[in-house]
Amino acid sequence: MLARVTLLAVSVLLVSGCKLELPILGGSNISGPLQVENVVFERAGGPQCPGATETTPENVRCANLRLTYPKVLTAGSPQAAAAINQFIQEQVLEYSDPQGKAPTTPDEFSSMFVNDYNEVPDAMGVWEMERKVEVSFASDHLLTLNFSESGYTGGAHPFSGQRYFVLDLDSGKHLALNALLAPNYEAELNKVGERAFRKERNLPEAASLEEAGFWFANNSFKVNTNFGVLKDSLVFNFNAYEVAPYAMGPTEFTVSYDDIKAFIPEAGLLAAVAR
Repeated sequence: MLARVTLLAVSVLLVSGCKLELPILGGSNISGPLQVENVVFERAGGPQCPGATETTPENVRCANLRLTYPKVLTAGSPQAAAAINQFIQEQVLEYSDPQGKAPTTPDEFSSMFVNDYNEVPDAMGVWEMERKVEVSFASDHLLTLNFSESGYTGGAHPFSGQRYFVLDLDSGKHLALNALLAPNYEAELNKVGERAFRKERNLPEAASLEEAGFWFANNSFKVNTNFGVLKDSLVFNFNAYEVAPYAMGPTEFTVSYDDIKAFIPEAGLLAAVAR
């Protein structure tokens, strides 16, 4: 009789000691005190996983989990490095069992994921989940992380999405837009952001967002909180289903610092990047 949870011997845990140099958009976007090593965790489990005896493409029943994320070795301070590592772990391990318990390690996460698969009596084929955290940008004081997730756990469509996080390299604190821009920035940022959004979507200036298939309250564009700091711009991302149907996919666009320079405080954290 097969065990309820089978973690295969072919599963691997890889830890490499190389510095990450993985900017998401454009050129070399990493400088300053940040040093990281890349961690890759993979587990597969279930009644009939690839590589197990008598497994065929027709009878495969398996759940695969893959996590890739940076471990911060050096930041603006040891305390900041610890805080950023904790933040990364919280994003990577966001999950819970039926009782609401959250995993504290990748191993616990993989066990919960496989358990959930095994609890579905008619689950055939493969469940997959891949989570990845990459460094999009790092400067003397700011860090942008890109968290992406994709996979399939049944249903009509696979799932995917990504989110940016901006952190203070000196404290490890997660920063919102109002920590980087001057008060009353919203109207101008929304105006500039809408132009960039329309350009990305090939929408004329006078075209109705609602008639084009987008879901903005009162048919009025507004940036979201899914943003990152890059070398010469802020990047924003709307995931699938967020402001448009699944078939229209996600929308990512950038807002140049030159277009919002009046709202970048001279003594603020963003000023050194935007110069």
